[in-house]
Amino acid sequence: MIPNLYNVVLGLALVYAAILEPALTERRPSLLLVAAATMFVAAWIARRSDHRPWQNNVNLVLAALLVAESALRLGSVPLPAFWGQFAVGVVVAILALWAALYRPTTPAAGD
Repeated sequence: MIPNLYNVVLGLALVYAAILEPALTERRPSLLLVAAATMFVAAWIARRSDHRPWQNNVNLVLAALLVAESALRLGSVPLPAFWGQFAVGVVVAILALWAALYRPTTPAAGD
């Protein structure tokens, strides 16, 4: 549950940086690499303890997409990255929160 909550905060930070501080990731695209790496590790850890690991599997793929986007930025390819960073942040935050809060109800032993 803790790695999922970490990914929620990280996703919200990506959205914040995309909307309110776009110059932060434009000047330092290596910050996106660090965010993607920690997102990947947290999703990898969280999928071991979750009841349904598909949310974290999607977050693993989104972390890889964020690595590809930041690699293009580092490679001096002009890339309007607002929507990529924004979409990854929103989807990661939603799926990680869903995975953290979802606990299936177990039927009673007599049912």
